[in-house]
Amino acid sequence: MSAPTLTVYSDAAPCPRVEVFFPSFAAGTVSVTVYRLSGGQERQVRGAVGAPTGGTLTRIDFEVPFNVPATYRAEQFDAGGVSLGFTPSASVTVVSADTWMHNPLNPEGSVRVFFGDDGGWSVTRPTPGVVSHPKGRRVGVVLSEPRQGVVDLRLTVRTSSDVDADLVQAMCGDSNMPPVLCVRLGTQDQRLRVPQPLFLSALSVSEVDMDTRWGGTEMAHQVQGDEVDPPIPGLFVPLLTRADLNAFFATRAALNGGGLTRSDINRRYDLAGTA
Repeated sequence: MSAPTLTVYSDAAPCPRVEVFFPSFAAGTVSVTVYRLSGGQERQVRGAVGAPTGGTLTRIDFEVPFNVPATYRAEQFDAGGVSLGFTPSASVTVVSADTWMHNPLNPEGSVRVFFGDDGGWSVTRPTPGVVSHPKGRRVGVVLSEPRQGVVDLRLTVRTSSDVDADLVQAMCGDSNMPPVLCVRLGTQDQRLRVPQPLFLSALSVSEVDMDTRWGGTEMAHQVQGDEVDPPIPGLFVPLLTRADLNAFFATRAALNGGGLTRSDINRRYDLAGTA
């Protein structure tokens, strides 16, 4: 049993991310659930909930927030579902000046965006409740529920190409996926005081032309939404598939000839999209 090996990828293929690789687990481990602790929030890593293992496990975390430490560990389970405890943890920081946005179920549709200067943001976190005035009391009594997350957040998201504009519209519901955005703020936008990452509903999105009438390609997408829970973390779209491996290696002999172990094959993310 060992701590995970964390590898940061800062490129745009499809976005900055972390590979979380566990080279070994406690004896008897048949499945694990991987957790990420960052910014005071502990979340299960997408695609790594009750994940079966063959002695190792690798997953790509596309939802890791930027410019803050993220700590990973896994809870191990035996064949009967009994916990065998947690692995040691490891931490990493993904540095990004840019802000990235994607639909949690389609990381390949990630797009680098920048926010329009609207003179400042208004971030509201309401506390549902009423003020009751019992008979005989001079002042009221507050009857309240727990404070909610961010509501009615309005962002002007700008893109600089038709390709990126199409990606934004696709992740807002055009792709038949839930209209939920995973927004990871780069250093240039971290003055916006919202949770990181921010999962935002995208039920109302207006597209505004900025300069195409003069031959430009800049578009503004006015997003209005509430902070929401992301799709359950057990749902994910694998980046690397068996079809990719079959397309790259003509025969099983060719694959075996490369001296690759099963663990090595599972980490050939450079072959994603080959099929």
